[in-house]
Amino acid sequence: MKRSTIFKALLLVGPALAANTVVRAPSVYDMPRIWPRHCQLRQEMIAAIQRGDAKSMEATCRAALEILPTDATWRYNLACALSCQKDSARALDELDKAIENGFRNADAFEKDHDLSYISKEPRFAELVKKARELRGKPVAGKPACGPATAPAGSAITICETNIVWNFDTGVFEALVDVGAPRRTLSEQAANYSTTKPTSPERPYVAAWLSEGSGAGNTGDLYVNRDGGHSQLAVGDFPNLTPINYDAAAKALSLHLDIPNTMFGSTPVFGNLSRGRIKGAFWRSMARVSFTDTGIAARMDLFYRNNQVWVLPSVNDLKEEIGDAFPANAPFQLITLGISWSDQPFIRAALAASASFRVPTKKAILHRRLLGPTIQWLIRRTQKGIRTEDDYLSPSAHPTAFDVKRLDTLELVKRAHELKPGDIPPTVALTLINSRMFPIKFPQPVRDYPDIAPELLFATPSAVSFILRSPDAERTFLVRAQSSPEPDPSAVFAWRVVHGPAHAVKISTPLGETVNGPENGFAQITIDRRNVTNRIDIACFAKSETTCFGAPAIISFFPIPQEKRTYRPDGQIASIDYTNPNRVYSDPAIALPRHWMDTYDYSPDGKPLGFTRSYNGEKSASFTPTGARIVERNPDGTPKKLVNVKYMPRGTGDAIQPVELTYMDDGEPYEATR
Repeated sequence: MKRSTIFKALLLVGPALAANTVVRAPSVYDMPRIWPRHCQLRQEMIAAIQRGDAKSMEATCRAALEILPTDATWRYNLACALSCQKDSARALDELDKAIENGFRNADAFEKDHDLSYISKEPRFAELVKKARELRGKPVAGKPACGPATAPAGSAITICETNIVWNFDTGVFEALVDVGAPRRTLSEQAANYSTTKPTSPERPYVAAWLSEGSGAGNTGDLYVNRDGGHSQLAVGDFPNLTPINYDAAAKALSLHLDIPNTMFGSTPVFGNLSRGRIKGAFWRSMARVSFTDTGIAARMDLFYRNNQVWVLPSVNDLKEEIGDAFPANAPFQLITLGISWSDQPFIRAALAASASFRVPTKKAILHRRLLGPTIQWLIRRTQKGIRTEDDYLSPSAHPTAFDVKRLDTLELVKRAHELKPGDIPPTVALTLINSRMFPIKFPQPVRDYPDIAPELLFATPSAVSFILRSPDAERTFLVRAQSSPEPDPSAVFAWRVVHGPAHAVKISTPLGETVNGPENGFAQITIDRRNVTNRIDIACFAKSETTCFGAPAIISFFPIPQEKRTYRPDGQIASIDYTNPNRVYSDPAIALPRHWMDTYDYSPDGKPLGFTRSYNGEKSASFTPTGARIVERNPDGTPKKLVNVKYMPRGTGDAIQPVELTYMDDGEPYEATR
């Protein structure tokens, strides 16, 4: 069986959710609920293809069609699976349904080896002809879906006829077409001159609009995702186009919280001033983007497609708890403060957009660098940041930005001076895990007591590790490339911008003399013994004609509730998980636990395991790989072991988080096994 064809077809399962006259397709608004199951089935399908297991392929396709009954590609794959099982009649029936629902690539039918068994059937030729005749024609029963159009400055409403779901990225794609502006350049200039006269940048922007050198906000979209709680005064930015949502979307809260929609390469400016959760898992929406699975990747996608998002830190940066963020990332601009602290920054970003010269803004949008360019401008023009050395220092890259340091006049001036050739690149990071330089990824249970991995997220613009392993030193090899286009002449700078710099060593990997940090390859070593606060390492890139642009950031986060001690030889001596210092520790990163592990070694330093205690009383002993010792030999060595598993346990108290507990997993076995 030829496997590549079905695999390729499987990747085409996407936004077209056609409805025929027999079965109603799910609404596009149902896709966020359906997508996780689709992803699971997709992986099962890939595994079945790799095994050449046609029966499992059939079962997977049928399971997918239960949630996506009119999806043309799943239907096509079902036809292929049946053909591979030599079930001609049903395979032809399913191929017919696939054509009815929109899979009409007749050339693919004829070349697909998986359909070879039915290709000699007279009906197959009829279906190929049918597919050619119907190609390009609307699918029966499918509602028309096309761009929503409006003049620049008029609101556009997102509804089911102008939005689709992308199954590869897991986000909506809105189809919008911003038309001719409602206001002329002179009218825009007049608006900038009369609105908010106390803002020092607005007379400058008005002058540039009046002379025609400023691009203005024509074509820019504004999206609010806090239900209007921190609503921008859109009228202050002439020709800015606000995005609204219809009643059906609002009924499902699809207009709230973390952004969920691509708008192609159209510039988007959005804000979100909402806390997310009360009780034990309270956090700002900015912290949600770091701690909820998959959201960091989504925010990075938007960042690299001309979207600018501003979110307040709310209570995640307060004196009594310190910095609660497990990471830092440029894919969102976090503001210091609670509700409405985002407003000065979203306004500043829009003023910068209006100040760009027309060719410059066109080049920025074409390269999809709006997010990185706005990030660079705001960081570079903060009060107190005047030189390149200032920009490469921690002062320019806080976790959250303070409005007291926002210099809007300097911001718009630098934006207006920017020429297309001066647009700085951003950075794309890649963790290198190769045979020559393997990353030692510790495993939950085996290497540390938890169910969560160390890698919190890894996107091109930001990477976050939770330092769970007991090892004293951690080493990583990271490659940086200029983005969006790799530039062989790019030069890179690496700087510790948060946390103890003395605990970080950035060096040339493997003793090379060419591929060093300045060329994009950095070996990063963290001395875990000296780390009690998050470490952020920023990487900057510049080309021959630009200055250093927006950073990419790799973060290393120690769990605050842990108190560690290390032996003189660097091996772990003990980890007290009970939060003895009574500091805030995010339960989404590490659930509370109520034990202390003390590590044992032979006289020559060989690890023997660890002893777990509660309230000072010994509870259990474990091997170095995390198995519980059930019985010992007369000489004290382990005789029988049992594997354990860790799991959350509810406390029944909404204010208190669940706790991490463990239990035996299976039957005891001989230690020599």
